[in-house]
Amino acid sequence: MNFECSYEREGQCSICSEVNIRLVNLSKKCAHLSNCCVACLTQSFATDIESKGSYTFRCPMPTCTVKFEPEEYYCLLDARLMGIVDNLLLHRLLETNEEFRWCKSTKGCGAGQLVCNYKDLLGYYTCHACGQMLCFRHSIEWHKGFTCDEFEAERARNDDLASDVTVLAFTKKCPNEACGTPIMKHEGCDVMTCCRFGSHTCAESKDACDHGGRNYCGQRFCWSCLGKIDLDKKTNGFIRHCKSSCKYYSLN
Repeated sequence: MNFECSYEREGQCSICSEVNIRLVNLSKKCAHLSNCCVACLTQSFATDIESKGSYTFRCPMPTCTVKFEPEEYYCLLDARLMGIVDNLLLHRLLETNEEFRWCKSTKGCGAGQLVCNYKDLLGYYTCHACGQMLCFRHSIEWHKGFTCDEFEAERARNDDLASDVTVLAFTKKCPNEACGTPIMKHEGCDVMTCCRFGSHTCAESKDACDHGGRNYCGQRFCWSCLGKIDLDKKTNGFIRHCKSSCKYYSLN
């Protein structure tokens, strides 16, 4: 594989411990000696893209805070992974447009659209994929019976309504038909688990997690479209079942 890097040398890879191997720095911003081999960097990026839908990567050196630009790590990706990252970066760009909204249907949809005439609307629009009526201002399902101004006034007066809105905005039900437990998400990637912590990285938490147990079923799912995510027992990778309207559909 031929590509330009800011610095390379031969030595021992800090990840796989292989000796006398080509070590590289992908970014010119990295001030330290190169310590990772191409194979380990490639595998790390591929795993994060396919399992988490990641498109931002930091230098693997613990003391380095450099974030790689796409043009710096694209050389390590095959055509399929580049297509996935291109799609994710496009969605990130769309999210900066004030006219763009993701469908927030509690039933799970994952579609996005530009609502170009939002200033002329009565406050709501319809998802092109699932038909759900959605509030443009609040990015939730349409609050029937209230205009947006009335809804905000009522929410200010009614603590229960304010709490319900928070739950609606940050909580979705587990897609496992036999479970349906509400799971809340505040941060992290869109791979969720029906467990105490919600995130698929809950095993790294210092607190004990039953990862299922009496109140949770342990089902992994996509937060965007509620598509189930199974674990490939052979490769330990994810098998996604995202809906065709979901921004992560290309990871299926």
